[in-house]
This record gives sequence, structure tokens and C-alpha cells, in this order.
Amino acid sequence: MKIKKGDTVEIISGNDAGRRGDVVRLVPNRQRVVVEGANLRKKHQKQQQTGGQRPLSAGIIEFEAPIHISNVMLICPKCEDAVRVAWVSEGNVKHRVCKKCGANVEN
Repeated sequence: MKIKKGDTVEIISGNDAGRRGDVVRLVPNRQRVVVEGANLRKKHQKQQQTGGQRPLSAGIIEFEAPIHISNVMLICPKCEDAVRVAWVSEGNVKHRVCKKCGANVEN
């Protein structure tokens, strides 16, 4: 996957198109990413007993659902634009490089 945890991405399609956020979690076997503050869903949660401690409260919780990786693009830290990424190897080390300006996009 060309996107890693902690990268800033822009959503390019769907209800949240144009929104930017950081990648919170990757789901590589399903090719999905969870973006902070995007694709918010609501879930009705039943109250649960937690072994003598304070029980989890019931109600409606809001969470970020995964988005398919094809619907997000990486933001280049140099040109501040949504770009495609290339892998460039120097010796035994591989780097991610912006295809637009050629800058290194590693964290």
C-alpha cells in the first residue's frame, strides 16, 4: 500500500469528497483506510457489564468507518496538493516520492 498510518490524505470521491484528514488505521486485507473525521457513521450500542467496573453507557455512538484506498489521495508535504506516489529505490532503501514535484513524502 502506498499510503501509511499518519499520512495526510484527501478524499476524492463520495460524500466527504474534498475533505482532508490523517490516516488513523489501515485495513490492508480489505484495501481500506480509516481517515480522521471522515465517513462518520452512527451505531446504537447496548449497555454492557464490564466485570464489576463502571458499565459502558448505552446510546448512539459515532465512529469513522473505513474508506476504500482508491477513494483517497496522498497530500504532498512540499506542494500541498493531492498527488500520486512512486517508489524509488536508492541502494537497499525504498522511498515514496511525489510524482508531481519529485519530493520525498516519507514521514
